[in-house]
Amino acid sequence: MPPSPPDDALLDALVRDAFGEEARVRERAVLTGGTYNSVYDVVLRDGRRSVLKLAPPPDRPRLTYEHGIMATEAMAYGRSRPLAGPLVPEVLHPGTVPGDPRREYLFLSHLPGTPLDGAELAPARRAAVRRDLGRAVAALHTVTGTEFGYPGRDGLRASTWPEAFGAMVEAVVADASRFGVPLPGGGAEVLRLVSANLVHLEAVRVPVLTHFDLWDGNVLVTGGGRGEARLSGIIDAERAFWGDPAAELVSLALFGDVRDDADLLEGYRGAGGAVDFTPELLRRLALYRVYLYLVMFTEPTPRGHAPEEAARVRAFVGEHLEADLARLASPLV
Repeated sequence: MPPSPPDDALLDALVRDAFGEEARVRERAVLTGGTYNSVYDVVLRDGRRSVLKLAPPPDRPRLTYEHGIMATEAMAYGRSRPLAGPLVPEVLHPGTVPGDPRREYLFLSHLPGTPLDGAELAPARRAAVRRDLGRAVAALHTVTGTEFGYPGRDGLRASTWPEAFGAMVEAVVADASRFGVPLPGGGAEVLRLVSANLVHLEAVRVPVLTHFDLWDGNVLVTGGGRGEARLSGIIDAERAFWGDPAAELVSLALFGDVRDDADLLEGYRGAGGAVDFTPELLRRLALYRVYLYLVMFTEPTPRGHAPEEAARVRAFVGEHLEADLARLASPLV
């Protein structure tokens, strides 16, 4: 079930709250693709264009990590825009819904382009975009913090990465239990395997801003067709955390192997990003995939997906989850 968009009266109230009592909406359009926030493309009567993100009502079911993620997104853009420039949105106005202070909204600058997952690009043009993306991600990974984990959620932050990541996995396993979602192998076995491998995270000593949702749907491009394709935006940073920059490689190669994306890695390394696919790093990537798949396996229930759709998602994701759990159970080679 997609998030419910705001009605006209609420949208008008948010525009006045953000841009002043004289501000009025000229055009509005629902932006599809999101599964948590409602997202609107809004054009004001004076021609200003922005994107509105509106959190669901506070009583809507959600995963533990999803509390406070609107503020996380605003923070991520604020910290990364000085480095990435117009590739990330400008925060125009964060706020809470008038009369409902527990429900957040966020107005962002509009970025040009279409999502990469729907762009028809010739191989050479796609390769150029992937190199651009690698360079942009390397720049984002120079943003560092003081604590690991999710910035907006107490209990999911810690002074070390193994402690924070362990808490993140424990939270989503508990979410699965709370929503009645049986996990492959059982939650206790998942926690055992993850706990046994946390030692491989000890080498991560600096909390790096990690987007963790950089699949092609959150990457914008311009100039498809006959033109020169260019990276034009990186969006939807609401799931960002402070952690291991290598975790970024999981969503950048969603359900695949990032080692096959030579163009992305060329751009990333050329801009100063460090990645060496040692057995230890491959084990860390397996941990991060397990975490992402646990989220994807669990979230259809709080999202309200129809039973047949939830079953389809879990059949697909479950195969990948089981494969990486098996990797965690195997010796490091």
